[in-house]
Amino acid sequence: MSPHLSRPNELSDGWRYALGGGLVAVPLMTLGYLETGSELSLGPVLLGGVVAGYLAARKTGTHRGVGARVGLVASLPALLVVSDILLATRGLGGPDWFVAAGLALAVGTAAAVVAVVVFFSVLSGVVGARVGGWLAPSGDPHGGAGA
Repeated sequence: MSPHLSRPNELSDGWRYALGGGLVAVPLMTLGYLETGSELSLGPVLLGGVVAGYLAARKTGTHRGVGARVGLVASLPALLVVSDILLATRGLGGPDWFVAAGLALAVGTAAAVVAVVVFFSVLSGVVGARVGGWLAPSGDPHGGAGA
């Protein structure tokens, strides 16, 4: 398949494998967060990146771009952390200026948490895809005479 889309609603191979790898990571990250209540593990993102990188390298001959996309998809559980931070602001009391300052601080903290989670998720996805691409057999990605 060419790198350009043949139909407007068709996903590229890179996004197809990235969504698959991200869908491996999201439930595992969510389950881990719900069990601990305070930790997001990036191990599932690494695993999703390995799976996506391996499959993409076998099919297309390259793993480039897949890992970052896996990390973006897999960073969705950061919304659980954001919701916990924002729900904690319901208990704020005191003068209006204090409540407003507390809410602004919570929103800023939530934005910073999302930025950090996305950064490290993308980094983990890239490393995983690189490992998956390395593990994939080299040669004709379309299954030539050797397959």
